[in-house]
Amino acid sequence: MEISAEKTKLMTNNTNGINTEIKVKGQKLETVTSFKYHGLVIADEGSKPELLCRIAQATAVLTRLKPKFGFTRVFLSAPRYD
Repeated sequence: MEISAEKTKLMTNNTNGINTEIKVKGQKLETVTSFKYHGLVIADEGSKPELLCRIAQATAVLTRLKPKFGFTRVFLSAPRYD
């Protein structure tokens, strides 16, 4: 099996400020703070980005459905996760 350094990214959940450097065939892998995997946002800071993403997606769908089905009491506010 061959690993492509261009397609492979590195994410750590280290909060101690240690720099992690991993190389493939002498090429350093890019470090990222989040990525999408099977539609889920995986982030180094936990699930907050995933929750906010899903709330935004649901709001967009409800906004499109509201006029089609004549919903008059659909509330588009959501709890804040600050």
